Amino acid sequence: MAHYDELTGLPNRRLAYIKMKELLSGSIRSGDSMAVLLIDLDRFKEVNDSLGHDVGDEVLKIAAGRFRGVLNNGAVAARLGGDEFLIMIPVVSMEEAVQTADSLLERLQEKITWNGYEFYLTASIGIALCPVSGDTVSSVLKSADLAMYEAKRDGKNRWHIHMEALQEKLYSTFRLENDLRRAVYERDQLFLEFQPQVNVETNRVDSLEALIRWQHPTLGVIPPSEFIPIAEDSGLIVKIGALVLQTVCAQLNEWKKQNKSILPIGVNVSQIELAQPDFVDKFLSVIADYNIDTSLVCIEVTETSLMKNEREVRDKLTQLRQRGIHVMLDDFGNGYNSLGVLRQLPIDTVKIDRTFVRDIHSSVADRSLFSALVHLAHSFSLTVLAEGVEHQQQLAVVSEERCDQYQGHLFSRPITANKVAVDYL
Repeated sequence: MAHYDELTGLPNRRLAYIKMKELLSGSIRSGDSMAVLLIDLDRFKEVNDSLGHDVGDEVLKIAAGRFRGVLNNGAVAARLGGDEFLIMIPVVSMEEAVQTADSLLERLQEKITWNGYEFYLTASIGIALCPVSGDTVSSVLKSADLAMYEAKRDGKNRWHIHMEALQEKLYSTFRLENDLRRAVYERDQLFLEFQPQVNVETNRVDSLEALIRWQHPTLGVIPPSEFIPIAEDSGLIVKIGALVLQTVCAQLNEWKKQNKSILPIGVNVSQIELAQPDFVDKFLSVIADYNIDTSLVCIEVTETSLMKNEREVRDKLTQLRQRGIHVMLDDFGNGYNSLGVLRQLPIDTVKIDRTFVRDIHSSVADRSLFSALVHLAHSFSLTVLAEGVEHQQQLAVVSEERCDQYQGHLFSRPITANKVAVDYL
């Protein structure tokens, strides 16, 4: 009872650590390698939540049996707790470790039939090769855990091998997250630039898109593609989104005081922000605090962000739209449910992703696809904006296909608020 898991019959965490210490010592003495595979069942919580813990327990027993069926003599499988398993394979090469991981994933994916239920399992596996990835139990487990985390990030149902570069990458991400947290809460390092959005027919600026930037004290300007994913993973995106909206409203209010002809500004909102229960109230409250007309603030959401909790998101966007907020669907065509989104969601404008604009002047197929997207959106009475227009040939096609607006480096790169005021207000 002290050394074996009651449910699966596998060695438990305590015995697994004892065996790993023995195998590590033998590996170091002999100069041979050993592999440690840390396995986490994907979405196992959904099995427990939807079918109950009794079914979950049966699934764990089935998984343990399948692990035993794949392993050769000398390999040790253990259950560390919950849906986390550990496999130790002595005297092994990296190729053998990968072959074992492939076999485990393949065996695990076979259909499970139990008491009238049918479902499938997948897992994420982190592989550490010892003593390269560590010479103590704690260092080996840390290496395997880092690799497993990366397998999860890459989409689950796969393995990942621990390497020094991986550890450096994760440390770099950790350090950048700490710097970003200080930038948000302690230092004035985040600022906005504005991308003009241009009317195709008049070639005049109709509106602007607010783009967040980070002036790092030692690394210089860090592009959003590098720090926004970190902000989303850490939850900082909620605070950043609030800062963006406040800065936009403050800028609109300043232009209003200066009697400028004000242009509407779009702010990008992530899935995490939309999921906040009080998102609508807080969004409208900030606009009211700055005494800004709601028609001057647009909200830009990506199709991907709408795929989770679609009904809840639809309700929130409807509330905002009813209050005069213009809703734009960003990166249109780059998701998985474009027709459904157009038919069901309260949106005013679609922005065709730059990947569909890049080659429209040189590829018949790309132009046909672009034309189809424009006509599809127009059939729903939506305004269409083309992103990433960088040269005149692209703009000519955008115009011929009767696209309504465009943005991109051909007209202007993102610019400061002062330059907006001088050039376009």
